[in-house]
Amino acid sequence: MMIFSFLIPIAKVFFSRDFGFFFGNFINLDSIRNLAKVAFYTLKVAFCSTVIAFVVGICVAFFATKRDFLFKKWILALSAVPLCVPSLIIALGFVSFWGMGGFVNSFFVEKLGFEEVPFKFLYSFWGIVIAQGFYNFPFVTGIIYKAWKILPLEQENAARLLGANEVRVFFTITLKQLSGAIGSALIPVFLFCFFSFMFVLLFCPPGMSVFEVEIYHLVKSTFDYKSASFLAFVETCLAVCIVFIYLGVCKKYVQTTQGFEFCGNQKKMYSIGNAAFCKKFLCVIEIVFFVVLILLVLLFFVFPLFCIFISAFTKRERGDLSFSVFQFKTLFSSPNFWKAFFNSIWIGICSGFLCCFCGFVYSCILKFSKNANRFLWQIIPLLPMAISSVVIGWGMSLVFRRGNAFLLILMQVAIYWPIAFRQIQNGINKIPTETLLASKILSKDDLDTVFRIFLPSCKKFLWAAFCCSFAISLGDTTLPLVLSVQGLDTLALYTYRLAGSYRFELACASGTIMALLSIILYSIGEKNNDE
Repeated sequence: MMIFSFLIPIAKVFFSRDFGFFFGNFINLDSIRNLAKVAFYTLKVAFCSTVIAFVVGICVAFFATKRDFLFKKWILALSAVPLCVPSLIIALGFVSFWGMGGFVNSFFVEKLGFEEVPFKFLYSFWGIVIAQGFYNFPFVTGIIYKAWKILPLEQENAARLLGANEVRVFFTITLKQLSGAIGSALIPVFLFCFFSFMFVLLFCPPGMSVFEVEIYHLVKSTFDYKSASFLAFVETCLAVCIVFIYLGVCKKYVQTTQGFEFCGNQKKMYSIGNAAFCKKFLCVIEIVFFVVLILLVLLFFVFPLFCIFISAFTKRERGDLSFSVFQFKTLFSSPNFWKAFFNSIWIGICSGFLCCFCGFVYSCILKFSKNANRFLWQIIPLLPMAISSVVIGWGMSLVFRRGNAFLLILMQVAIYWPIAFRQIQNGINKIPTETLLASKILSKDDLDTVFRIFLPSCKKFLWAAFCCSFAISLGDTTLPLVLSVQGLDTLALYTYRLAGSYRFELACASGTIMALLSIILYSIGEKNNDE
């Protein structure tokens, strides 16, 4: 069902009567130039954002794995932010902290007497890249850290005995051992940035655009469906190629980590600048590098995120800021807010339940299938990574002409069910082989095994998948915006519209509520999963 609900709208986009790939747009020189411009800018934004996420992510993973320092657990906890805090919230944080009227520029203008705001990078290419890169670096850190902490030390120690310094050991041995984990982290980040919508929509300079935003404007503003279909086709083809690369990298990651045993307790932790095998000048460089790294994380991640909560609890009167709950009083007295709030809750519950159902069913099919390792079975959960929310939302609106709550839920499930599937599959894979063999003897059929063995064994994984899917649905802004369901506002869409009407303090208050709900849901799921 999910496959058909996923493929039908895509086929409608590509093969409708408005699709002019061969006879219209392909021979149109202006369309080709526009395609090249959009494609180059999209790839440029995605590549530079991924580079920032990689550099910051692997550096933080290094210190988290090899060194002992204060607030280490808090730094590692940030890896959940890209999964449970919507990009809209981070974008609002950057506006509140680095925007023209944000805290930094206001400090320089009002306190230090600057005539003009000194920091104007936010509404430019580098603003998009920095925001996306630092938003996704915790995701990179989480994956690399988990792989790094179980790496064996024999090869590194052998290289040190042969005279290799720490820099050479890292680039010739450690980096090679981590190559599978790095690839499995960077390719999803590249796809996240490739399908970037909210950051570009808010920060993109005039005259420039990426695939997602350009398709959205062509569909919603100019009604140029031929050009939109052409761009959607090219975007999807590029994304499918990246997904195939990701599938190969995942296989390499699984192969390179097989046989490793957890030995984190055997690795001695050194404080910053006091590591063994390091010369004094390298220790000094390490201290300086760590300070700069933490400063960058604070300036471009922690402070913008924290700034949302500050903006939500402040009120500006005659140019002065003061603590106030005025924004929340305004929200709670608005019927539109409560309508959007309850819409998000029931839509999230439905999406979370259906994502878990689809993920569980597919996990069971793979477990019972003799061909589970074949290419087709492995590629199906990766297909949603190759299709953007804008394209699938537009395709569904072409099929049904008018969006509704049911279509919104269906599209969210079609895109997000692989996230639930991966969590549930981990639970099923942890079932002991002896239990499965016994179930084949004692159970009358596979369905009996599912209800007697799989469901009880995966209860906490199902709950974690439900909470995660619920949190992602809660923060989804793109699909409600593209479907434009009349009379159906979600909390994310309500927050976006507040920001678009320059009511930033009120938008931050709404975003604070949405972020807290997402964090609580994700934390409940993870805590239950760890028990």
